Order: sequence, then C-alpha cells, then structure tokens
Amino acid sequence: MRCWLGVWIMAMAATVASAAEPVGVIFDTDMGNDVDDALALGMLHSLHSRGQCKLLAVTLTKDHRLAGPFCDAVNAFYGRGDIPIGVVKNGKTPGDSKFLPLAEAKDDGQLRYPHKLLDGKDAPDATALLRKVLAAQPDGSVVIAQVGFSTNLARLLATPGDDI
Repeated sequence: MRCWLGVWIMAMAATVASAAEPVGVIFDTDMGNDVDDALALGMLHSLHSRGQCKLLAVTLTKDHRLAGPFCDAVNAFYGRGDIPIGVVKNGKTPGDSKFLPLAEAKDDGQLRYPHKLLDGKDAPDATALLRKVLAAQPDGSVVIAQVGFSTNLARLLATPGDDI
C-alpha cells in the first residue's frame, strides 16, 4: 500500500468527523493498479453507511475496460449500485490487473459479483461526470479524494465554462 493512503484515510476521517452534515465525496481512483484503491472504496462505503459522508460518484484514471465494472461491482456489493461511474478516455495506464477480472467472474453462468456496468466503454467520460456532479452540489460541500494519477483532475481544471 502506498504510504499516502494512510495519510488520506486520516485526513478524510477528520473531515467527516467534524462535519455537521454528511460530506459529499467523489472518489477519483486508478482502480486496478494496486489493491489499496479497493480498500479505500470500501472505507468510503463504510463511512457512507454511518452517515458520515455521501459517496456521490467514482471516477477512474485507469484506462482499462474492467476498471469501471469492478467499481460498479464493489458499489453494488455495498447496496449502492446506482452511484455514477466515469472513466478516463485515453488514460496513461491501460495495463492488465490481477483483480479487475473479478468483475467478469461467473458461477453457473451468473456474475459472481452482480453489477450493471459490464464494460468501461459504456460509462460516461470522467471529466464530464465530475463537472455534472460538482455542478449539482452546493459550493464547498464536496471533497474529491484522489488516489493514483491526477489525469481526471488536471482535465477538470482545464475545462472551459459551458452549459454545466
């Protein structure tokens, strides 16, 4: 695990503990490069279940067709299969992963971990999703927790104003 994950967990816990209302969280992750991202997503679901945050979206910087479905399976496992997922287009890390294929694992012809998103190509662009989710929230009410590459955040900052 990256040492920054521990720092992030402590900072996130301090943020949600001090908030009167659940903190809106967008989790931007390179899910698939290391397992720490899966653990962080599980932690966010735990905080969501406790009413300490509200997981608004998951965006991915891993450019692999199973990164989105894997996150969707995790979200569905926690009973939140409706959380929107955005994927990077033309990202820097398209390589295979040891655990992303679990999103396609089947037992007796049925997905072992049920979820709706079957291929990342069917998910919206991460930058567009970030803009949409942020625009729908009150100013200053959302934390973006970023683990991995900063591709989506750099692209978000580079977007011009538009109808969103």
